Amino acid sequence: MDKREKKRLVEKAVQGDTESFSKLYGEIYKELYYYALANLQNSEDAADAVQDAVLDGFIGLSSLKKSEAFESWMFKILVAKIKQKQKEYAQRNSSLDYINESDAIIKENTDFERCEILEEFANLSEAERLCITLHYIAGYKGEEIVEITGIKNSTVRSHISRGKSKMRNRLKL
Repeated sequence: MDKREKKRLVEKAVQGDTESFSKLYGEIYKELYYYALANLQNSEDAADAVQDAVLDGFIGLSSLKKSEAFESWMFKILVAKIKQKQKEYAQRNSSLDYINESDAIIKENTDFERCEILEEFANLSEAERLCITLHYIAGYKGEEIVEITGIKNSTVRSHISRGKSKMRNRLKL
């Protein structure tokens, strides 16, 4: 979908056209889900976070200032939902089974190396995972990540660099 078409759909969605919103959501739902899954490490919670974010996005669509910012606006809402889930995890003091939940990402290929990568990714700090997934999974640039997360640009770069370095060292790449 080109930028003009996306802008037209956003404008129609803001006016209450549910079909336009549905088309916009259809363009980004996989990115939203994989981003949530990478950060929450639990497929059910990731799906719930995306569903909650989409519902909030639909309800609050009238507050969207720029139609071209729809995607990053949806990711900003999703980031807030993910942080809520992570607070719930901390309150429960439950440990997540990262390897079992990796099935949703790995799909057909379950080789040992991919499991190791996912396990090491799960060992990164929350901020490192957040920045890395926004950059590599969702495809956002540094300035866009700053806008979505509110983290300083230099800190975003540090989180990405430090996270990649930790994974390389732990995996001996």
